[in-house]
Amino acid sequence: MAGNVIRLERNALAVDVSPLGGAILSAHWHGISILAPTRSPGLASQVLGAEACFPLVPFGNRIEGNSFRFGEMDYTLTSNTADPLILHGDGWLQRWTIARHEPDGIVFNCRHEASGASPFAYEATETISLDDDRLTLSLSVINRAAETLPYGLGFHPYFPRTPATRLFTQALRYWPERENHLPGTAGPIPDDLDFSTGAALPDRWLNNAFDGWNGQARIEWPETGIALSVTADEAFRHFVLYSPSASDNFFCFEPMSHRPNAHRDQDGGGLVALPSHAQLRGTMTLRPKRNGTYQTHSSADKRTPGDGHRC
Repeated sequence: MAGNVIRLERNALAVDVSPLGGAILSAHWHGISILAPTRSPGLASQVLGAEACFPLVPFGNRIEGNSFRFGEMDYTLTSNTADPLILHGDGWLQRWTIARHEPDGIVFNCRHEASGASPFAYEATETISLDDDRLTLSLSVINRAAETLPYGLGFHPYFPRTPATRLFTQALRYWPERENHLPGTAGPIPDDLDFSTGAALPDRWLNNAFDGWNGQARIEWPETGIALSVTADEAFRHFVLYSPSASDNFFCFEPMSHRPNAHRDQDGGGLVALPSHAQLRGTMTLRPKRNGTYQTHSSADKRTPGDGHRC
């Protein structure tokens, strides 16, 4: 559909974006994929078949029982996908408007009104900009409701997973997964999920939350000779790591301002109580570089969209 796919370019970076869900559809550096187009329930996937990253607003992940209590009020939400629990907020399921468009950048806006399905009324802005070997994603939300409400932000990128992929990152705590893909009780990080000195992803189902993140990560793909640094500002000190298995061609490393199911945590889990017209914002930057032997048109880059809807 005309207008649903917009190409951004700067030097060696080429990024396709869409107003459908404010999504990034693909991202290449020197012709090599640094994001993995994957099927999801998002609007871009519904129309175009896949997406490689989408914004999480006004929260990420799930809310247990599709309900929460804030202050003296009880709020109920309606499931928004085939999942029984409301998933990833509203932004990824709406068409965003284009506020500004340049060859190497774009600004999307999204307004959402409160309804019986959700108490959140807000205006979100997503800025996608390319610099020399750098892709920067910024997301902000303004509470347009009359009352103070808890808000969160995040990004949901899909990264290529190859047999030799290695992840480097640090966190303080981890949550195992329990029923309905919700976090269990926090505990120490298991040995096979300790990426502080770099490690391969374990060959098993992964869908876990981490907090105390230092805002830095590095992904290495020896097959393509590419390494990607992921940096986030102070707004993002949590992340979710999702990977169905080693045989899937993607994994997700999702920077978030809050923990999954934070609406049900007494401490707020990182959510920010925004008074009417107050704003929350966060930024994530991806920087690819050459890392060892560079192979053009490697088999690892010949991908078909996977199915990444569980995280």
